Amino acid sequence: MAAIIFDFDGTIADSFEVIVDIFEHITKRKEKLTEEQMTELRGYPLQVVAERLNVPWWRIPFLLVRGRRMMARRMKEVPIFDGISKVIEELHAEGHELFIVSSNSGRNVRKFLKQHHLYKYFVEVRGNAGLLGKSRAIKRAAWANSLKVHDCVYIGDETRDVLACKVINMRIIAVSWGFANKDFLESLHPTAMAHQPQDIIRILEEL
Repeated sequence: MAAIIFDFDGTIADSFEVIVDIFEHITKRKEKLTEEQMTELRGYPLQVVAERLNVPWWRIPFLLVRGRRMMARRMKEVPIFDGISKVIEELHAEGHELFIVSSNSGRNVRKFLKQHHLYKYFVEVRGNAGLLGKSRAIKRAAWANSLKVHDCVYIGDETRDVLACKVINMRIIAVSWGFANKDFLESLHPTAMAHQPQDIIRILEEL
């Protein structure tokens, strides 16, 4: 059985709209994004979203700290992607060890999982993974739990997830329902692509 390490935002939690709303608030953006603009932003990496919101890239780590605190009060507004709960339950039932490594705070992730009755399925939740150091955070999670990198599979939705896993030679299933553009994700050649949550089960069986 493999150790499965999940990303959180954009993979389990459909938090895009709440995150953008928080960024708008923090940056004191005068005009709210329209639904069309919000739809257009979906599929872009976080740095591109920041640019579209006129947020300098260097400010994002500082804004994230404040944003995580604001998000703690809004976790009930964040929906879960359809079908992902069932996949998590199935993976646990099959004997896989499940973990989360996220840029969101561990407290926010645990709160969300408890709201959706999923917390019991995870061995460990690690939050506050740096935007520029996710490969290090993933590797540390493996080491801390005595896991070998080649026995792990990461599941994430962003280009930086794919790139981080390539750095440490960890297999990655990139999901197309999250924040990043599907075609761009595929161009980075992840181990596999999942286009709906149930694909994860099939891909893991093939791996």
